[in-house]
Amino acid sequence: MKLKDLLSDTEYKESSVFPSGNGMDIKGISCDSKGVTGGFLFIAVTGASSDGHKYINEAVDRGAVAIVMEKDVAVPDHVARIYVRSSREAAPRIANAYFGKPAGGLKCVGITGTNGKTTISYLVDSIVSAAGHKAGVIGTISYRIGNRVIPATNTTPGPVELFGFMGEMAKSGSDYLVMEVSSHALDQNRTGGVSFDAAVFTNLTGDHLDYHKTMEEYFKAKSRLFSGLRDDAHAVINIDDEWGRRLIKASGGKALTYGTKLVADFLATDIALTLDGTRFTVNHPGGRFGVDSRLIGMHNVYNMTAAAACCIGLGLPADRVKRGIGALGAVPGRLEPVECGQPFKVFVDYAHTDDALSNVLSALKPLIKKKVIVVFGCGGDRDKTKRPRMGKAASEMADFVYVTSDNPRSEEPEAIAAMITAGIKGGNYKVILDRTQAIKEALDGADDGDCVLIAGKGHEAYQVLKNTTISYDDREVARKILAQR
Repeated sequence: MKLKDLLSDTEYKESSVFPSGNGMDIKGISCDSKGVTGGFLFIAVTGASSDGHKYINEAVDRGAVAIVMEKDVAVPDHVARIYVRSSREAAPRIANAYFGKPAGGLKCVGITGTNGKTTISYLVDSIVSAAGHKAGVIGTISYRIGNRVIPATNTTPGPVELFGFMGEMAKSGSDYLVMEVSSHALDQNRTGGVSFDAAVFTNLTGDHLDYHKTMEEYFKAKSRLFSGLRDDAHAVINIDDEWGRRLIKASGGKALTYGTKLVADFLATDIALTLDGTRFTVNHPGGRFGVDSRLIGMHNVYNMTAAAACCIGLGLPADRVKRGIGALGAVPGRLEPVECGQPFKVFVDYAHTDDALSNVLSALKPLIKKKVIVVFGCGGDRDKTKRPRMGKAASEMADFVYVTSDNPRSEEPEAIAAMITAGIKGGNYKVILDRTQAIKEALDGADDGDCVLIAGKGHEAYQVLKNTTISYDDREVARKILAQR
């Protein structure tokens, strides 16, 4: 691609230098110097923890012939220097141009909020399929493009990777893009250039405050998905959430509210919750229909209603929405049952905030005949403020709590556990830092009719210890222990 075409939607300063003219051929683009080869354009992005400008010379050594930069860094005379106000803003525009503006051929759905993003993305994908369409999915668990499944490295990938995936989706016959959009991605403008047809807001509770510092800044980041919506796009917002009610006023597009308590465009009623699934009625401007799902818990009523509002807003028929919701089984690591013939229930869930943990325990507690036992920890090098809140939620709602290690990363597991137990007021807990041993003691101590919830990691198949990443899957660990009973 010619450099001038690559920069067609990007504003750059007059001081930019094109030694060979802006008609030079560009063979690839990258925001990572290690991904650069001969003939590439390197975009020097200033990130949260690193500055791409430090790696410009490395990119040149690897063969970069053009650099997009905010700062003047000395490079060889043959290298084009494109000066921009913000590399973060330029990166998705350049990536969109390079991959042929793939968003224009896809109906784009963005899902954001603290909890529920992954489940809603699976629900929307299932509904789209039931309606005879094909979706590509970008999310926390994986990136799914046609028949290709790629383990996710980030909930929302960087712009070059994202638009590359979108290009693949368009070529593979997908007509929908369903994407979880993290607050980090919004703050870093990774999705700039994507024109969303629908944006979904789930809720907002304390998380990622190590990055955003305050709830207001966290909300501000989430709001960016909605403020830029086209007039004909739909903003699907949880009206029962106080932050959602604020978002309605600040959002662009057409608001479609959903909930179970307040008057909403999509209102869930007649709710029946069991351990085998959930039944309820969706009331909406076009009528009403019943839902029969294998997903369990009140939080999933919200997730299913959000998916219904989103898809009907996009013009998909209600009967296909109903069929798509009913077709979805367990979402990986989201109240995923572990069955090995044991006389008690075992679930693995990704809950890693106090609100998510409360939601899951609230779903299980009324349905379990006897004790609810929870095993969980908190990740290291992440928001520390939620640790005592998670301890409080677990101890107040579960009958017994095993506090253990999650992904401690650079932190000491003992210190993380101490922060968790600081929020526990009673004595219904035990600290066992060895996660496998904690799971084993919980399972060995469970009686007929009890329930063991293993929380925090969900679908993750690894554990991060200092600088080492090991294979570790709560589901497999639980199955192995149960098989030995």
